Amino acid sequence: MRQAVRISAVLAAGGLVVLAAAGTSSAQPSDAQAASTRTATPAAPAADDHSDTVYVTGKAKDGTVSVTIYDPAEGVSPDQLRDMLRRSGVTGILAKGQEPPTAQPGQKVNQPLACLSYGTAREWCDHRWSYGAYRDPQVYFLDHTSSAWPVTAAVNDWYQAVGIDAYYRWHTAGCPGGTHCVHVYNGAYGATGWYGLTTWSPGTQGPVTVQLNDSYPLSANQHRTIACHELGHALSLAHNTSTSSCLYSGTYISLRPNSDDYNLLPRIYPLSGT
Repeated sequence: MRQAVRISAVLAAGGLVVLAAAGTSSAQPSDAQAASTRTATPAAPAADDHSDTVYVTGKAKDGTVSVTIYDPAEGVSPDQLRDMLRRSGVTGILAKGQEPPTAQPGQKVNQPLACLSYGTAREWCDHRWSYGAYRDPQVYFLDHTSSAWPVTAAVNDWYQAVGIDAYYRWHTAGCPGGTHCVHVYNGAYGATGWYGLTTWSPGTQGPVTVQLNDSYPLSANQHRTIACHELGHALSLAHNTSTSSCLYSGTYISLRPNSDDYNLLPRIYPLSGT
């Protein structure tokens, strides 16, 4: 599998970081998206440093490749988490700085996507939802969790974002047309160094799987932050470098996205109609 090579550049007109990724997604950038990239003027760009992200790759029986982000428990470093996962029998763990696959085996790459950053927020490169018949991508979070996990509140926070529409549904309701589904589960997955994970197969439109770990004694606020964090990954966002965002990795303080998270999403999905 060819790994992505990214080159960052800061636009003279502002601080939008554009990272050329040798990867793919089923949603290709439009002329409007390119224009948005050229004219955006955010401040204080974040470096595209993947060293704080633990990626694990997998392959299903049908050959579909998946990428999982494991989010470490408090007090567990990314390197410690990699070691704990290895000792628990997890395979496919990528080394620090190693880029995950950006497409399925044999999938044609028509045009690399620009991988974006705004302020302290960053995109999960090569993971984008398609628009379908809508001006905004429609993403449905199917809740399989217990009442301890405030998935409804987390979805409502992300619904405030412009550019992509996040909808909550109890899992028995399913997704319209069976597409753009994010299944959210909880369970006692073991005290192996992580609070939550999100799995997405690159170059596909889901389904995406979120797992929230009950094996640690967490407060109500921590449940809220971790749910917000994993749902943000499912909406194409990587880690945020500010503790003001629920997407900050390793220390779970903020209950909600920050303004940079909200500002990045309409740049990833620039044809928003609401």
